[in-house]
This record gives sequence, structure tokens and C-alpha cells, in this order.
Amino acid sequence: MSDSKPSRRAEIAELYTQYGPIVFTRCRYLLRDDEAARDATQEVFVKVMRSLDGFRQDSALSTWIVRIATNHCLNVIASNKAKWRERFQRYVQHMDEGGLLAGVDPEKARLVQQVLEKVDRETQAVAVHYYVDEMTQDEIARLMSRSLPTIRKRLEKFKRVAKKELAHGQR
Repeated sequence: MSDSKPSRRAEIAELYTQYGPIVFTRCRYLLRDDEAARDATQEVFVKVMRSLDGFRQDSALSTWIVRIATNHCLNVIASNKAKWRERFQRYVQHMDEGGLLAGVDPEKARLVQQVLEKVDRETQAVAVHYYVDEMTQDEIARLMSRSLPTIRKRLEKFKRVAKKELAHGQR
């Protein structure tokens, strides 16, 4: 029994070394805050450690870990929308000050965040996987254990909400 703890720790340390940067990047992208991303990365690996025995190998280990990270961050966002909105606005301001949004309307950037807030978690995840991860609809369907028509419906829903929000934002 005592032999399993050191090997388990080594296994988790190896996973953290290999996938930590990917998880941190995903968390930073979604949370728009380095400190929150560092905290989330640690929390994700705690979840990975607790769930590793349940990994069914339906997908690549990296895909499974990134899915845990995405879902964790979406939960953080859902539980604390006001703070996340503030962080996002600071991020947009930072991008604007750095010239990274040259030619991009900061209000439209804020609308993207508002669109994510207006759809359910599954639609958020599908949109992030499709538009951010650039996964195919088939890959998303396999990853999320959903049918291809369900993934298409989620993307259509996201597009409808986005169009509506963009129309309101232009008034």
C-alpha cells in the first residue's frame, strides 16, 4: 500500500509536467486572469487525481484533461459571473491599451462574453471547443458523448444568441 502512494504522486507529477501548461493556457483563456488560472489549474489537477481511475480512455488523456479544465472554468464563470465580467472587461481594456484590438470594437468583444453568459453550460462548452479549440463537430460529439445533430443544434443556438446580442449591441 505504501508503494502505491509514491507511484501515484509520481504519476500526477508527470501529468502536471506534461499537461499543466495546456491546462493553464485553457484556464487563462477562459478566466482572463493569471491568478485565477493558476488556482484553477491546481484545482483541475486535484480533480484529475481524484478521477484518474475512472478515465475510460474513450478519448486521448490530454483531451480528457482539457475537458475537465474547460468544465471547471465554466463552473467558475457560472458561479461568479459578476467578477468574471469585471475581469473580462479589464482584459479587453488591457488588450485595447496594448493595441491588440486595433480595429476591433471593444463593445463587441464584451458582447462575446455576454453571449457565453446567455447560453447553457453545454452550449458554452460546444462553442469553446468549436471556435477556440477548432475541433470538428464530429470530434466534439465524441468528446461530449453527444450526437452530431445535438452538436449542430448547440452551435446553431450559440449563433442565434450571438446574432441577437450583436444586434442589440449595435443600437
